Amino acid sequence: MNADFKHNAKGTVSLQSSGWVTRGHWLFAIRVVVLVGVLCLGWPGVSTHRTEVIDRLMAVVNRQIITLGDVEQELRMQVVDPIAGALVGVDSSQQQKMSQELVVQRMIEQTLIREQIQQFPGLEIDDKEVESQVAAIEKKAGGAEKLTQMKVDMRALRDRLRWQLQVMKFIDYRFRQFVVVDTKEIEAYYQNQFLPELQKRNVLPAPELAEVEERIRKILIEGKLNTQVDEWLASLRKDATIEIFH
Repeated sequence: MNADFKHNAKGTVSLQSSGWVTRGHWLFAIRVVVLVGVLCLGWPGVSTHRTEVIDRLMAVVNRQIITLGDVEQELRMQVVDPIAGALVGVDSSQQQKMSQELVVQRMIEQTLIREQIQQFPGLEIDDKEVESQVAAIEKKAGGAEKLTQMKVDMRALRDRLRWQLQVMKFIDYRFRQFVVVDTKEIEAYYQNQFLPELQKRNVLPAPELAEVEERIRKILIEGKLNTQVDEWLASLRKDATIEIFH
């Protein structure tokens, strides 16, 4: 495999390889290998070097490595926490490839969020909160024994749940507390979306606005929150150094 180093406009060194297909305007890549042995045969100075790739590189985010092992671990966790959205109309090999691509994108965002969280103090998660989530998952799965049968790595699951709780706490502090929904927005949603949807479903009589006001408020808050987070993540991606490998 031929590889060369190039400097971009920012002066950052980029490793480019003719054997890799990359996406975006990314700059940095690493090939993870380990030297497993040197065998000398006959005369001094004559040797055979053996190398073994211990994990395939999937992406690099601000020099943080995401490997195939990381992606496969994330996919295994989907047994108890699946990625939103079904991959219908594709065969199993296509589905696996698409799932991996989705997970890589998800893990890129997780890496960017983690960097931000490290700069935000006071986001520790109590063990009781994690165990409460574990108990809920065990109940949903049909008991702890079922998770054992499914070969779920409980330590990895707890780490994942702690991370999710930490992200939720961060989003609350960073965004949710600043989201405001006024009365006019609630009334407009009620007239233009809520009532027409009930009519489509033939739900009669429709509840009065006062009965569903708080419900609508929560819907609008979540919508605004999702928009803000999406814009924030897009900004993080734009400013990040990311390279994806196929």
